[in-house]
Amino acid sequence: MLTKLEILLINNPAGIYYPGQELIGDVVVTLGKSCSVSKLLLTINGVGKTKFTDRESRQKGTFRGKERYLTSKLVLYQPYDKLTEIPAGTYSHGFACQLPDTLPASFEGKFGNIRYWLKATLERPWRQAKNYTIHFQVVRQLDLNDEVLLPVRSELTKSLGYWPCIPSGILYASVELSTSGFVPGQFIPVVIQVNNKGNNKMTRIVTKLVQKAIYSAKRPFMYQKVDRTIVCKNVTPGIRLPEGGVLAAENLQVPWVLPTSCYSFVVQIAYEVAVEFEFDTCFFNANQTVRVPVTIGVIPARDSNLIESKAIRVWTRKA
Repeated sequence: MLTKLEILLINNPAGIYYPGQELIGDVVVTLGKSCSVSKLLLTINGVGKTKFTDRESRQKGTFRGKERYLTSKLVLYQPYDKLTEIPAGTYSHGFACQLPDTLPASFEGKFGNIRYWLKATLERPWRQAKNYTIHFQVVRQLDLNDEVLLPVRSELTKSLGYWPCIPSGILYASVELSTSGFVPGQFIPVVIQVNNKGNNKMTRIVTKLVQKAIYSAKRPFMYQKVDRTIVCKNVTPGIRLPEGGVLAAENLQVPWVLPTSCYSFVVQIAYEVAVEFEFDTCFFNANQTVRVPVTIGVIPARDSNLIESKAIRVWTRKA
C-alpha cells in the first residue's frame, strides 16, 4: 500500500465559506509501511490573478496583475529526529484557520480569477515530497442595508447624423431609478424618457442589466480592461417616432448573479442598467446608450417592498 495524503474539511464538506468564518479540517496521512517523515506542512492560500491583451488601444503587449489575500503556513508534524521511523497506519492532524473579514469572493472570469486553496506537503528524507491540494470557495453576502442607496439619473443629448455637414436632428433621453440597490429576484423599475427630434426612425428600445468585470494589471504598468456581460434584457419593438416623446416604465428582474464586489484590486465586479435606443438609419454610430450604475446585493434593503410595488410595466407613447 502506497503513502496516501488527504485533506478533509470538517465544518463544511462542500467547501463554501464566508469571510470571518473559521475553516476547520483534518490532514489524514496513511502510511503503507513504516518510513521516516521530516515534516508535515499545511499552507492556506488566496490569490487573485489577471492576464490580458488590449489590441483595441495604443497600449500593446500582455498585461498581468497579481494580489495575495491569504497566506498561512502550519507545521502539523515535525519530529526531533528526522530519521525516526513511523509505523504504518493512518494518522490524522487537525487544523483551524480564521478567515479574514476582508476576503473578496471567489471568481472565475475571462481575463482573471480569484481562487482559494489548501495544500498539504509530506516531506520525507531522500524522497520526493508528496503534495495534496484542495480548493474551497469564499462567498460574500452584501447587505444592502449597509449601503448608501440613492435615486440615480442619467441624461443624454446627442446630435444625430454626420454633424455638422448632414445633421438629422437631436435626441434627448434620460434614464431614472428610484433606488440603486437590488437583489436577485427583485425587479428594477426603469423610467425612460426620450424625445426624438429628428428624421431618424427609432425602431426599438433595449433595456439591459450589464455586469462589468474590471480587470486591473500592475505589469508592465497600471492598466485596466473592462469586460461587459449582458445579464438580462427587455426589448420593446415597434417604436417608429420621427419626432415625439416616449415615456416608459421598464422592469428588469434580476437573476442570480455574483454581488457587487470591490474588495480586490485586480478583479472588481460592478453592474449598470444600460438603455439602448436603436434607429433605422445608415448613419455610423446612430444607436445611443444611456447608463446608470446599480448595486447588486444578497440581503435586500428594508424598504424593498415599496420598490416592488412600483414594478409595473407601462408604456405611454406620443406620436
